[in-house]
Amino acid sequence: MGLLDKIKPQKPIVRPADLSLDDAGALNIRWDDGKESTFPAKWLRARCPCAECVEEWSGKRVVGDEQVAPDVKPRGMQQVGNYAIRLDWSDGHSTGIYSWDYLLKLRDG
Repeated sequence: MGLLDKIKPQKPIVRPADLSLDDAGALNIRWDDGKESTFPAKWLRARCPCAECVEEWSGKRVVGDEQVAPDVKPRGMQQVGNYAIRLDWSDGHSTGIYSWDYLLKLRDG
């Protein structure tokens, strides 16, 4: 630990304390900072961060609200390491990895 680490205040790392999918397909997260988030299924699917949904070079979103079916729902959820989840969607999409940091950005919008 260097001198700057000692004098610079460190921002606490916020991580999920609990994750669940409700009957409507929304992702519910209780964070370890005491806040709770509910991400509706269609809204979250339209914000998938994968290279199929966001052009890799330009960063332009190619899949958004207009391209996502209104009845899309997650069929399953898998943890990816200690930093993210991957959702398997009812429309067959399953390549999006939603990191905790990305979900926090969506939460704090």
